[in-house]
Amino acid sequence: MLFPNPFPNLLTPGPAMRVALTAALAQTGLTFPAERVHLDTAISIAAVINPTSTSPRFAYAGFRDTEMHFSGSLLKAAAMFAAFQLRQSASQHVLTAGDCTPSGVFNDLKSAFNQNIKNAAPRFQTEPGITENMRVPKYPTIFGPPEELASGGCLISFSQVFAANMRGMTVPSHNPETSACIQALGYSWINGLLAKTGLFNPSTNTGIWLAGTFTGAFPAVRVPSMNDGPSAQSTTTVDMARLFALIVEGSILDSHSIDGIASDMRQLLADAQSAGDSSWMTTGARQHINGLGAGFTSPTARSAWAA
Repeated sequence: MLFPNPFPNLLTPGPAMRVALTAALAQTGLTFPAERVHLDTAISIAAVINPTSTSPRFAYAGFRDTEMHFSGSLLKAAAMFAAFQLRQSASQHVLTAGDCTPSGVFNDLKSAFNQNIKNAAPRFQTEPGITENMRVPKYPTIFGPPEELASGGCLISFSQVFAANMRGMTVPSHNPETSACIQALGYSWINGLLAKTGLFNPSTNTGIWLAGTFTGAFPAVRVPSMNDGPSAQSTTTVDMARLFALIVEGSILDSHSIDGIASDMRQLLADAQSAGDSSWMTTGARQHINGLGAGFTSPTARSAWAA
């Protein structure tokens, strides 16, 4: 199966978290009234209720969390998710393939997947300037040479170049590597997947949307956002929180195929947190922001999201 079924919402409203978030917004308004963070910032907060369980549950609270906001590099997580989901779907498909040559496998994937991918994101079929090459995955770029399994069928994995680009996109958050990943995956796969899994609603243009390459390599395709007008990299905080909850929970994502993907994504995200792109709340990481301490100041910066 190319697309997983729509994902369940793992977030459960947490009354105590709602009270805490309301209090934090009020305190922010008192401390930084001119910044308007307490009025303008979309926020989603999720916490694992049962951290020692193998089936984590998430308490949730949000503010303006169903609004679309331009969110910049946060949307690189959507490209990461799309890459691993494609690997998972392709792995399941070629498990019974008889021809494990690169041309045989990649042509088979193209024949089996591409029309359904385009149908899942019909907007890109008629969007000015968007060509076939920009819609669908480039399988020989994304995957390395398939391996023949002794039990029959084929095994595929990311190519070394694509894996390196995805790491460069996720850990240090470099735009050139991000662009290479998005160009390889295609707009229709990324956004068709998000729509099919319930993480984007085409009828309302709300959810997770990624239709820009961060370098201008492909024309941007935009949806309305509250903080930046028409945007090619936009999300609601609640839907991004839903995606991260699924990655943390793991078993739902992994159940789609023999190819488990959740732990690989968690590792990339952990590497990004420990050694990648520094949080804007870290002293010296962003201009005009001196970190979260007793003298915290943010004279010119305003966060568009938190998740």
